[in-house]
Amino acid sequence: MPQKLNTEFNYRYQTLGDTPWAKIQNLKGFLEGRVRAVALETVTHLKHDAKAAELKHLKETKAPLHEILLKQAEMVEAESHMIVVDEAYELNRQEIKILNKVLAELYVIAEPTRIAGYSDEEMFEANAAAEFTANTVREMQSEIVANGRPFPATVLHAMSNPHTLTVAVNLGLFPADVVKLMLATPPVFFTPNDKQSILDVADLKYLETVKAMNQELTLPSMN
Repeated sequence: MPQKLNTEFNYRYQTLGDTPWAKIQNLKGFLEGRVRAVALETVTHLKHDAKAAELKHLKETKAPLHEILLKQAEMVEAESHMIVVDEAYELNRQEIKILNKVLAELYVIAEPTRIAGYSDEEMFEANAAAEFTANTVREMQSEIVANGRPFPATVLHAMSNPHTLTVAVNLGLFPADVVKLMLATPPVFFTPNDKQSILDVADLKYLETVKAMNQELTLPSMN
């Protein structure tokens, strides 16, 4: 028997996904489960009707009394649940409307970013770096609010790829004096362009200090 899983509030704000495409992916998973539950409503009523037909047949064929009584007991038990079952399926239908409503609003936000010819699944894959970055940065921010500084593991996540690292530096989540250290130990697939993008958004005071000291920021060769 289906049951209402989430409120509209939960679907909007608590469903996993910090970017529209990631949230769409997760909400579509919920919607698939709710739609499949609709088919079970027909199955439930067909099984109930089958029990009623079987009981009728037992009576008409003058079956043994114990068989009739057992089938009657099954019918009484089934009918005692039907009101609750019908209510649950109605809630399921309402939940489908909520999911479609929230998904429609998300598509309004996400569609302008769709790469031409890409399916939702392909956009979910293409959006992976942005989703990881949004999730990691939000973790860092929440840890700073709660503890004054991000946890080491979260910092390591932020340093694990150029996209997240650039955003973290740009947001000022890394002190300027550690930029050189991060560039000296780049993550895998770290290209010269990635390094330059981080230099472009790094703390200007740090770069001015380097210039004033006539030091050259030498980046390691990736060859």
